[in-house]
Amino acid sequence: MKKRILSIVLMTLLTFSFTACSAAMDDSSEPAATAPAPAAAEAAEDIFFSADELSRGTTAADSNYFLFPTLTPSRAGDRRLVYNVTMRLQTTDFLPGMRTLLDTVGEMEGYLISAYVRGYDLRNPTVNRSADFRFRVPTERLAEFIVVVENNYNIWSLQQEMQEVTERYQRTAWGLNDLREEEQYLLELLEEAEGYERTAALDNLAQVRSSIRELEAAQASIMDSVIYSTIDVQLFEAAPNYVSSQFGFSPAFLFTAALLALATIIVIIILVIQRQKNTSTNTK
Repeated sequence: MKKRILSIVLMTLLTFSFTACSAAMDDSSEPAATAPAPAAAEAAEDIFFSADELSRGTTAADSNYFLFPTLTPSRAGDRRLVYNVTMRLQTTDFLPGMRTLLDTVGEMEGYLISAYVRGYDLRNPTVNRSADFRFRVPTERLAEFIVVVENNYNIWSLQQEMQEVTERYQRTAWGLNDLREEEQYLLELLEEAEGYERTAALDNLAQVRSSIRELEAAQASIMDSVIYSTIDVQLFEAAPNYVSSQFGFSPAFLFTAALLALATIIVIIILVIQRQKNTSTNTK
């Protein structure tokens, strides 16, 4: 009879602990990111600001991100620089947060490339929402965009990368100059050429003009990537009282893990006491 009661207690404790732990992991974990978290980005403190604090904000001059200023096209001179920014943001007001991002990009004369919004299931509304966006914003206003983000969101991580494409752009420019000189030579040749020579010159001219169009498209693509920076934003909804631990686990997860450990210890103690009683009974 004692063994039967002990088995029932053991199964009840284990079932309750595993169920609570699983539920906490489902509710507290953030959605998986579509892109790897930047290794070099520093995680910001999980602090959520009130509306008054956000309205005060910070200015570009006060921002830590401007210790390493962005060389915008007007300041880069003859250099061609491409910027890519990856952000992971947290907000307590999900829908207004999305509107702020979209409105800011529009005001800065940028545009949206893609958007993927994950809402919550009506059968389980406790699951936090999230969204992935890819924007193109004028590089001249990239610093201003980061300041808006600082003033309105909790920055979970931010990574900015710069790629130098000056050499590629210069090779394209040199190639275009050579091709245009060859085009001019063929046009002059056509004025006097006849018969077979004229046909061959026309064929060469068509090939040269095709190559010119290809290099012009490549040059335009490079300049577009220089003038407009690409910004990938992952926006997560979080509860105002949520504070991550230093290991990235929520308090609910840590509580259920502790509960599971306590239940395990209790079961072990009961088993030890039962074994001692059995040993004492057999000795007598």
